[in-house]
Order: sequence, then C-alpha cells, then structure tokens
Amino acid sequence: MKEEDRMLRAINNVDDMSRSIEEMDSRLNKVNDFDEVVDKVLDTSGQNCPMPIIKSKKVLKELEIGQTMKLISTDPGAVADIQSLCNALKQALEKTIEEDDKFIFIIRKTTEI
Repeated sequence: MKEEDRMLRAINNVDDMSRSIEEMDSRLNKVNDFDEVVDKVLDTSGQNCPMPIIKSKKVLKELEIGQTMKLISTDPGAVADIQSLCNALKQALEKTIEEDDKFIFIIRKTTEI
C-alpha cells in the first residue's frame, strides 16, 4: 500500500507542477500580449540623439496607416524628441512608459509621411 501512496503522491506532484507551468505561461503571455498588438518593435537602447529619431522616422515610413510601433530607448532626451517627432509628422504618440531605465513609446501611424 505504501508504494501505491508514493505513486499517487508523485502523480499529484506532477499534476501540480503542470498546473503551475500552465499558470506561468498564461502570465507570461499576458505580459507579452502588448508586443503582439504592435506591428513593429524598434530597440534603440544605447543609442543617443539623433539615432532614435532617424530610425523611428524610417520605421514609420514603412508602416501602413493604422499600424503601430513600439520604440525602446535609453536616451532620456528621447521623451521630448519623440513627442516632437510625432507632432511634426502628425503621428499618434499613444503611450510613453519609463521602465527599468528605458523609455518605451507606442506610436500609431495616422498619416502618410
């Protein structure tokens, strides 16, 4: 009987671990959902002005109207620069987030450039 109990406990442990893994996968998918929503991700980490602006403008030109890009920058000056770029090009800066010494911008293309 003891062997059966150990086998049942082992099976229950495996089931518990499987559920835990499924829950972690679900949480990770929620974190990464936003990446799936954007059409292009541009990471300019480590690059200073004017590179985030130049590269963002290039990507925006490639996007179709209505598509979005996620820009990641470590340049604190990018906050004002990207806002100015979006205003000048008449694009929608939908979100600006500061996270872990990075600045994340979500930009939607609203007009042709």
